[in-house]
Amino acid sequence: MANSNEAFSRAIIDAQLKSQGWNIHDSLSVRFEYVLENGRADYVLCDRHGRAIAIIEAKRYAISPGDAAEQAKGYAEQLKVPYIFLANGQEILFWEWQREAYPHPIKTFFSQGDLERRFATYQVRQDITAVDIDKHIAGRDYQLECINALCHEIKLGRRKLLVEMATGTGKTRTAAAFIKRLFQANAATRVLFLVDRIPLAKQTEDAFAEYLPDYPAYVLRAGRRFQDEKQITITTLQSMINLYGD
Repeated sequence: MANSNEAFSRAIIDAQLKSQGWNIHDSLSVRFEYVLENGRADYVLCDRHGRAIAIIEAKRYAISPGDAAEQAKGYAEQLKVPYIFLANGQEILFWEWQREAYPHPIKTFFSQGDLERRFATYQVRQDITAVDIDKHIAGRDYQLECINALCHEIKLGRRKLLVEMATGTGKTRTAAAFIKRLFQANAATRVLFLVDRIPLAKQTEDAFAEYLPDYPAYVLRAGRRFQDEKQITITTLQSMINLYGD
């Protein structure tokens, strides 16, 4: 029964990969049961040149995918790949194990193109704290301290961070300077900026056009396409809820 459950999980994982455009039959993009010096990786995902960039550790339904994190980390270390997917046919966790403290849930696997883009950024990533903050955008002491504190926590592998600032203290400027530092360090390739109403979205778009002219931003609304050629997407929470399924 255990083997059949795992086989069923893998059938679902295969379908999820195919839905994201992976060719699971060419033996170049996806390799199965890849033998390592210590153990065997269930799946190895490769770029279009056949270079390994991620592994998938597959478990049966009854096992939480997070339970395989340490085992998968050992495989990733052997293969020298930065990305791990943990899956059981119901849940998928993603882990950039060298810089994130814990795996986190995602909706589905990344496409080969998305994974290649992420890997290209990973190869040129700088120490985020070594990149200067643009003081022309945010130069007040508390703004600089805020950005430095955020970057320090990111270096520790934390993903969820909260900043609370009073009205008139320059939240948008602080956010813009923080975003610029992320982009310059290649610590991020895209930003989603949520606001609570459309007038604020337009106001933020205008502010970013002034503060971040090198990083194009746009407002995403219902009925409009996602502009993946632009790096900053601004939208309302309600629009995001309505658009998330797509």
